[in-house]
Amino acid sequence: MGINILAAVYGTTTAGINVTAICQNIINNDNDDIVVDNSTMGSDPDVGVVKSFGLLYTDEQLNNGHPIALCCQENATLDLMPTQASTSFQQPLAASGAINVLQATYGTGSNGNDVTAICQALVNQGNFTIPVNNAVLGPDPNFGVVKSFSILYSVSGTVFARACQENTNLTLATS
Repeated sequence: MGINILAAVYGTTTAGINVTAICQNIINNDNDDIVVDNSTMGSDPDVGVVKSFGLLYTDEQLNNGHPIALCCQENATLDLMPTQASTSFQQPLAASGAINVLQATYGTGSNGNDVTAICQALVNQGNFTIPVNNAVLGPDPNFGVVKSFSILYSVSGTVFARACQENTNLTLATS
């Protein structure tokens, strides 16, 4: 398969894990479905709290080779061969402070947005709380379906992974 996982995050607003390597390993074993649960992701980053998941990947046969963003809640299965994923290409935005947004996604299991540049712009303006909604992270990638959000970012070299559901405010750790 020609799938390359660029970033994958599993977690909550307060704890998360970078599961990029785990997801790539699943794909490397000739499977284009990812079961999103504590067992598959290797651990439970926030016991007793429902987790969210987001990933950004490429496949030269999909979306003109541009990255595709998909997201879901815990206990779902993502099929990385969606028929209508249409993630828009985003130009990277440089960090102007200590926080560097590495990847951020917003969407559902069938379509999503790469919101890395949007999140970096918010952080560059001094906003360390990201409102997770269509007004900020839109356009709405899947009308009428609850979205999930994931972010992988670094602060002075330390990498953080966080994720949550739509209509949540996610505050980034700044140290």
